[in-house]
Amino acid sequence: MIVEVNNVCFDDKHQKCLVNFSQAQGQTFAFVQALDLGSKTCRHKKPMPKRYWGVWDHKEPEQSMLNILRCGGQWPSLPKA
Repeated sequence: MIVEVNNVCFDDKHQKCLVNFSQAQGQTFAFVQALDLGSKTCRHKKPMPKRYWGVWDHKEPEQSMLNILRCGGQWPSLPKA
């Protein structure tokens, strides 16, 4: 599955693109790491990982990924202990 929104791309075959699922309060959530490619006129030399999370529907994976990349919450790096 490849989904691209606003120069951010998730490709399930790319080693840096990740998705983890968690269930809470009767819903499934996905934590996604996708790649920021930069704008079409100014591509990054190396794609930068970006993290988002949101509601996931296993029956509609592409639509779920599209929604997460479009308007999901940012998934920040956690501080090291």
